[in-house]
Amino acid sequence: MAKVRVRTPQKFLMSHNWAAKWASFKATFPHQQAPYSSRGWGGPAHSMCSYQGKMKPALAHHLLDVFSNVDDVVVDPFSGCGTIPFEACRMRRRGYGIDISHLGHVLTLGKVGKSKSSVIERFLTELDIFIKTYQLTDTDWVSAASVKFNSAIPDYFHPDTLREIIAARHFFLSRWDSGPEWALVYASTMHLLHGNRPYALSRNSHPVTPYSPTGSFEYRALMPRLRKKLQRLEAEIDDADRVFGGSVQGDCTVLWPDSIPMANVVLTSPPFFDSTRFYMANWMRFWFSGWERNDFDVRPADYVEIRQKSNLDVYRSFFSAARERLKDNGFLILHLGNSKKCNMGVELSKRIDPWFKIEDCFTESVEHCEKHGIRDKGTVTGHTYLVMRAS
Repeated sequence: MAKVRVRTPQKFLMSHNWAAKWASFKATFPHQQAPYSSRGWGGPAHSMCSYQGKMKPALAHHLLDVFSNVDDVVVDPFSGCGTIPFEACRMRRRGYGIDISHLGHVLTLGKVGKSKSSVIERFLTELDIFIKTYQLTDTDWVSAASVKFNSAIPDYFHPDTLREIIAARHFFLSRWDSGPEWALVYASTMHLLHGNRPYALSRNSHPVTPYSPTGSFEYRALMPRLRKKLQRLEAEIDDADRVFGGSVQGDCTVLWPDSIPMANVVLTSPPFFDSTRFYMANWMRFWFSGWERNDFDVRPADYVEIRQKSNLDVYRSFFSAARERLKDNGFLILHLGNSKKCNMGVELSKRIDPWFKIEDCFTESVEHCEKHGIRDKGTVTGHTYLVMRAS
């Protein structure tokens, strides 16, 4: 039986004056202007958990303003820490994310899911009891010690703190994908793992990528820091003016799950061709979300950031999957990295037929941008916006 596509109502297309807004964006770069240029713009929930490679919330905000309307369904199939879906929810769109990593799914669902305070409190009580009664095993210690990149995991924590972290890891993994409250508490715990401020459970390190720790070992209890973290998020969790969405853990280059609704807009930032590997930059949080040492050697082969190195044709299957879940004439906007090794906008433009047609391909220089303390920014010199419409 032939597949019937959903036709987008013409009133949506006529009411959306995207061309004028897009021209203004390219002329003024509003995300670079005050107050949007502030590092903390967007509120504490956008910073629920630090994440290497995160899109600035202000950029997501302005792209959503240009290409979407209130009540639209917005999908980010490379959702990472959920910046685009969450900002969509804040702007009264329905934001959905897909990410191949367990980490990306947890961080996205924690932001876009509708959590109940009573369930959050129940999770915290159960987690507290689990931590207090958990007995560390030899296998736990050997497994954690084998995860060693900048340093081995035990090098970062006082032994009593490490016992609590390993207990919490077992707690969350035993309840995998059990709802938005689980994801919210899980994501908030991951933010505490490492950093250079008093909230962090680690010795002095970096809040985004865990560099080798310094300083003395000091016991830092997990639960009081976690409760304080959640208190900072409380206003946004209970915000009556936002809407909610969902998240799926999976590969966006295959058919998207039915839980992802038909989208008005697909807005995403795929892994840049010549930039930092997400799974290594976020390695400790990948471990906390379920990876063991062997996973770091095996699982990346399934990731687009690795697959695209040998052949960018991986995006043809992505375009096909995206088209199946995007309404006719709906937008697909890709935020891409441009470097000397690969002009992603040009290369991906060659692979969109027959699913999409190009409306614009525009590159913004980012050589002036600050590094926020990250040593390896990659060789990306420009951000290319590839704007397409479903054919």
